[in-house]
Amino acid sequence: MMSTVCFILFIAFLLWMNTSKRIAWRDKSKLWHYLANRKKQSRVIAIALFLLAIVCSIYTIGVASGIFAFVVILMCMACLIVFFFPFAYFGYRAVLGVYLCSFLIEVFIH
Repeated sequence: MMSTVCFILFIAFLLWMNTSKRIAWRDKSKLWHYLANRKKQSRVIAIALFLLAIVCSIYTIGVASGIFAFVVILMCMACLIVFFFPFAYFGYRAVLGVYLCSFLIEVFIH
């Protein structure tokens, strides 16, 4: 479940960052252009994803530790996106691959 929380926060922060006018994004897909042009709807979706992630985190590990884990994971995902985004090291396939591997490992360990 925590790998899913990380993935949801990754998508939510990327969606929120997409609404910024200061971010220069090369090779932006049509979907990201569409979402960037609809700033209010994009931010509502991002907030909904943030809320979904915090609810999943609280459900998985409890209230206090869930909120703390949410904040830590959010800061981690934000740092990763801001740090690696300009270099375009990872595409959506790599991110999905890492998520699926971590999800499968989490399922098999549990």
